[in-house]
Amino acid sequence: MESVIAKCACRAFTFKADFLKASIPFQRALCLCTICRSLSGGCGVSYIALPSVQVDPSTYNLTGYRTSDRITRYFCSTCGAHCFVQWMPTASWHLATGLWDRTEGIIKWTGCKWVDDTLDGGISVWLKEIAGQDGSKREMRRWMLQDGDNELVPDGLLASISEKLSKDEGDLTLKARCCCGGVEFRLTRPTETSKTVRSPFPDLMVPYHSSSSENPNNTTWWLRENNTKYLAGTCACTSCRESSGFEIQPWAFVPKCNILQEDGKPLDFSSGTLKRYESSSGVHREFCGRCGATVFWHCNERPDLIDVSVGLLDGAQGARVEDWLDWWTDRVSFSELAISTSLIACLENGLKAWKQGG
Repeated sequence: MESVIAKCACRAFTFKADFLKASIPFQRALCLCTICRSLSGGCGVSYIALPSVQVDPSTYNLTGYRTSDRITRYFCSTCGAHCFVQWMPTASWHLATGLWDRTEGIIKWTGCKWVDDTLDGGISVWLKEIAGQDGSKREMRRWMLQDGDNELVPDGLLASISEKLSKDEGDLTLKARCCCGGVEFRLTRPTETSKTVRSPFPDLMVPYHSSSSENPNNTTWWLRENNTKYLAGTCACTSCRESSGFEIQPWAFVPKCNILQEDGKPLDFSSGTLKRYESSSGVHREFCGRCGATVFWHCNERPDLIDVSVGLLDGAQGARVEDWLDWWTDRVSFSELAISTSLIACLENGLKAWKQGG
């Protein structure tokens, strides 16, 4: 048998999964469908089926949310981490892979599925080539809908679709919504007030393990493209992974003054179905208490700059929302802490190639 331990951020959920060695490695594609993105706040999710296991969610203080008559998803009621999917037709349980203590040699990442929902390809445009344990490289595939023997994304299709997407940088607000609608808010375009925020540099730009994050001149790094867009990036840190349940968390860095409730009032962290989890001293995370979507990250050190989950943003212009966001391509934040090292290396290499037009 091959065993893994899955843990959420608060440790209310700790689960040991045993797999037959003959069943390993599991081939898995990240799901990029609209429901998964709005349910997680992320850019792609992954689960692995458990062999003949019955789970009692009440044992782990999990909240269930049914996304269809066939699927119920369970997340930690305390920290918001997605843990299980229950597939009703076969009464099977599937474990979120971002919580695992190891995946190398156990999961063989094959690419992305349901790319059609993203309109612009989403994260799949960065996941091009992945290295195996022996160092050999293979192509990551992209399926329009379900993976397997189904239709792959035709060459050039995403580029042609992206050109046709409605792009209007004059749009004054961008809607954000979790899957259940319990959390809704809007972003506004940067203003002069957006420049008055003070913040150190993020690990995304200045790796904390090797550099100082100090920003004595208060460079407004969160504002991009002549102060018309916000910086966005991907994170692989332990806290994000264990608080979401998935390997990659995409964040947009937005001043609090540019986040409004649906009624136009300033952001209120207690509005709607928002729940808060303090992942470390002075560090706060909000998630939807009804569907489990990761929503915000913020801290006492920079209270006026908020990390917003990109998966919640209106994807009518594409999942990467490039009308509003400028993606950082030099690094995946805290990539050195990744558990799925081959997947994060694939993402990091793909980001760099994308920057160069590759």
